Amino acid sequence: MGIRSGAVALVFLVVAAIAVQGADPAAAGDAVFYRPPVDAQVSDPFRAPRSAYGPGNRGLTYDLAPGTAVRAAAPGRVVFAGWVAGTQHVTIRHDDGLRTSYSFLESVGVRRGEEVGAGDAVGRAGPGFHFGVRDGDIYLDPALLFGVVEVRVRLVPHQEALPPTDEGLVRERIALARTVRETGLLRQAVDWGLDQASHQVERSLATVHVLSELEPTKVVADGMAALRRGRAQDCTASEVDTPDRPASGHVALLVAGYGSSSETAAVDDIATETLGYGSDDVVRYSYAGGRTPSSRIGPDLAAIDARSYTADDTFTDLREHGVALAELVEAAASARPGVPIDLLAHSQGGIVVRLALVELRRRGRLDLLATVVTVGTPHRGVDLGTSALLTGPVGHRLLDPITAWTAGGVDSDSTSVLQMGETSTLMLELRRDGVPDDVDFRTIGAAGDLVVTGDKTTVAGHPSAMVGLAGPRAHDSLPGAAETTRELALALGGMAPGCRSLLESVVDAFLPRTTSYAENALLAGVVAALPP
Repeated sequence: MGIRSGAVALVFLVVAAIAVQGADPAAAGDAVFYRPPVDAQVSDPFRAPRSAYGPGNRGLTYDLAPGTAVRAAAPGRVVFAGWVAGTQHVTIRHDDGLRTSYSFLESVGVRRGEEVGAGDAVGRAGPGFHFGVRDGDIYLDPALLFGVVEVRVRLVPHQEALPPTDEGLVRERIALARTVRETGLLRQAVDWGLDQASHQVERSLATVHVLSELEPTKVVADGMAALRRGRAQDCTASEVDTPDRPASGHVALLVAGYGSSSETAAVDDIATETLGYGSDDVVRYSYAGGRTPSSRIGPDLAAIDARSYTADDTFTDLREHGVALAELVEAAASARPGVPIDLLAHSQGGIVVRLALVELRRRGRLDLLATVVTVGTPHRGVDLGTSALLTGPVGHRLLDPITAWTAGGVDSDSTSVLQMGETSTLMLELRRDGVPDDVDFRTIGAAGDLVVTGDKTTVAGHPSAMVGLAGPRAHDSLPGAAETTRELALALGGMAPGCRSLLESVVDAFLPRTTSYAENALLAGVVAALPP
């Protein structure tokens, strides 16, 4: 060892000796091992705020059932146990000087001044249980401490384990109050209250709507108005041939409906090759995000993230799916620059498309789209969704067996079904805002569809086609029907919908409204049978 290196070593030993002499012996030599306070998934990780009072999450929020035992993350002494801002908390100071806080407890099982060991129960979790770690007034990411053994040397007297004065307790309460405010729990409570109020308004509107739909004269008046609109619409005569392969050179993004999965979806029955799409030009949206896996897709489109999904994924928030579909459109446009993109959707998928149009307009990317066609989509809401809004859980149990006959089984309590109710906030917004004027938007419906009646499938101001399918399976058969293929070809070729005879027009106008009337009458009977 040279003179220089020996001198450095000597200085290091002297400094270390001074530090150890001035430090708490326990803090200087004891190893502190931290472990999670609960065995559960983290629902919201640590997010450091940009400023002392900025938004963030100064700890970990866990997803667990209320009443779950909460245990000390490491040995220490309880420095606070009690109420802050209407919620219960525990704070423990450990031998390395760190404080851990256990917030939003259903009950507290320790008292201030009590020594606890690692794993000792300190209370039971309430909704939104939160775990935090502080070094003085600085919040740390608790996840960084788990499974790590540290030896800390801090010049902190051991007697500071308890706040020695009322001022110390006040400071502890202030720190915990900040946690209450900044974890967003109060905002979540406000949001929940607003959601409940909105739901009550939707139910009230659904009641009024169903009662108004039970007026026979309204069925006649609406049918006559629909007949006049249908006869006034420009149309393409049946003897006129459709364009040959009108979508050649385009990319087709298919969006399936409620209850579909990666493996099974009625939208896959669309005759894409007949319409001109190449076998490697067709992409289907995944309700798990991105596209569904496919062995036929082109190598450039194959670079888009592929995810499988199940029917359960289609039951969730349609607004989120609208954003995800907009991202898929952008990804497809990046993979195939300058290539026109068509959106073809079935049933609920058409609502996802409508929401994607909103998002693409916000992003200034509507120019990426060529033609948008929805098939059997409830643009004006669906009677089942109205039923779900109106009847509540008891009514759902009565309605679900009925819908199994026509819709192959529907969870009438799912988020997406509720959103498709005729008087839901989402449906009212879509009807108010319409479709952007610069989008070539078409709709196709079936006059005898029992799931989404034909009168619900149109959008004011945009061409609509009606085909003659009827019966309990008409809804799922619609995408692959020969009449639908013709209407799709007309739409993709920029031609007007097919003409209907006078008799067909009468059926198109009155059969859907009569069916809807019958379904509302059935709903009224279910509501009348419900207990008060």
